Amino acid sequence: MAETERVDEALVFDNAPSGGEKDDVQIIVNYDLALKYLGGFGPWQRRIFFLLCLPVNGFQLFAIVFLAIEPDFQCRVPEVTFSGLNATPAELLNVTIPWELKDGEWTRSQCKRYSYNFPNATLNATYRDYVEAHPVANRTQIPCDQGYKYDTSEYKSTVVTDWDLVCDNSWKVSMVKSVWFAGFMFGAVFGGHAADRWGRKPVLLASLVGSYVSGIACAFSPNYAAFVAFRFFIATCIMITYLASFVMTQELVSADKRSFVGMIIWIFTSLGSMLLAGIAYCIRTWKWLQVAITMPTLFFISFWWLVPESPRWLISRNRHKEAAAILRKGAEIAKVTIPDEVFHDAIPLTHDHEKAQKKKVYTFIDLFRTPNLRKWTLNIFYNWIVNTLVYYGISLNLSALSGNIYLNFAISGLVEIPANLIAILLLNKFGRRWPLCLMLLAGGVACITAFFIPKHLGWMTTTLAMIGKFWITASFGVIYIFSAEIFPTVVRQIGIGMSSMSARVGGIAAPFVSLLGRHWAPMPYVIFGGASIAAGLLALLLPETAGRKLPATIEEGENFGKEDGIVDKE
Repeated sequence: MAETERVDEALVFDNAPSGGEKDDVQIIVNYDLALKYLGGFGPWQRRIFFLLCLPVNGFQLFAIVFLAIEPDFQCRVPEVTFSGLNATPAELLNVTIPWELKDGEWTRSQCKRYSYNFPNATLNATYRDYVEAHPVANRTQIPCDQGYKYDTSEYKSTVVTDWDLVCDNSWKVSMVKSVWFAGFMFGAVFGGHAADRWGRKPVLLASLVGSYVSGIACAFSPNYAAFVAFRFFIATCIMITYLASFVMTQELVSADKRSFVGMIIWIFTSLGSMLLAGIAYCIRTWKWLQVAITMPTLFFISFWWLVPESPRWLISRNRHKEAAAILRKGAEIAKVTIPDEVFHDAIPLTHDHEKAQKKKVYTFIDLFRTPNLRKWTLNIFYNWIVNTLVYYGISLNLSALSGNIYLNFAISGLVEIPANLIAILLLNKFGRRWPLCLMLLAGGVACITAFFIPKHLGWMTTTLAMIGKFWITASFGVIYIFSAEIFPTVVRQIGIGMSSMSARVGGIAAPFVSLLGRHWAPMPYVIFGGASIAAGLLALLLPETAGRKLPATIEEGENFGKEDGIVDKE
């Protein structure tokens, strides 16, 4: 076993008396050996895992679906002007709102109205006289110059109704979603480096505090610009929370339990999204909905006293005494005794080696220094981009599907639960590479099939979208695990963070890809499906990682999987 590997995967503390040659001899406690007594996923790990799962609830992640719902609306018109027409509501619409052809159907225009630059005598005529005097062909259509009238029977208020984000300003809703993913990108880069440098725990708790403060501030945004800015900060904090929680759970358990905990953690996101649908159904005012989904973060902040630092990270930073204390505390919770043999995996270390280990600072550049790690990194980056593009492209566009949005959203969250459970079974039986490939192919085929569904069969398009969501959810969980297992410990959080950062390219593009459906309805599904199929095929070029020891150093990461015969052998 290489010296660097022993340093990374073992707990080290100095039991030698001071002075003499014994100063250079340290007792090393093997962490993986200790897990055989604590359990790969024992009582200690289960308690910490549950606490780490709770903040990964998806409340803020999917809130924009309900915060920015677009209700039915039309131009606001000076109805008092037509009091003399004595017209019914339907006849008044004929006078004020034009018809337009949209997706092959005639509907009332939402963004235009008729102008009324007529003499007062004309406007005070009867409805029949008015129609005869001013046929439709002779009327002038103008944009909504007096604002909009919204249907508030279902939604009391949304950011769309408060700031008129419709018609020529409808792109601003997509911009909010894209800025959210820009915040994700920033959080992935900053959070990854911060967690690898200062530790998983302090960065996790700082992100929770930040998400609470920015979440409450967002609820009281005075204008659109402030709302977008606060959403950016929420996204940054949420991404850091998700990444830190995920990496901590992966580093906490044994190799044979990584796929299990890596998929189960995302079930909490699915359960949270289902709960979000119920909360949004009960709270129809966007400001109070934002407050409601932010308040649980106060509870999560209390985890500072309950969640320890990642022992593997402490080991990689040579903070041996702290890691040893956490391990012994875990033994007390699990009610087990760690035998002396765990603490006698001795190896002499020089002061120069310890000094070098402490001073070494890794960056994202280390992901690209060696050829094999570079190829895998780029492949993983593309898979993250596609998974994010398709997952959020479907999830954030549920309002465009036929049916009740609350029911659709709840079902969308529900299908993710069996998707994650099935993924666990496939990962344990077939490894990582082939399940990831087949999941992406299945999701891609489901999306492309939607291209051939006639518009009047909206229920079938919704069904195919849910099938696509099912498989892309499963693949999303797999790519998280794949990434955590391929990247070495010294750059694991950076690797996950950079992968997530690249994924935000797909997230930023997803809202605007969905907008293409206004010009040609099947276009988003064609893009989602084609990109997913390509990612599935590229996944076969990655090394198999199932059941293997996590690489600790860059050298181990570069040599990882060479026996598979699909990487360069130097």
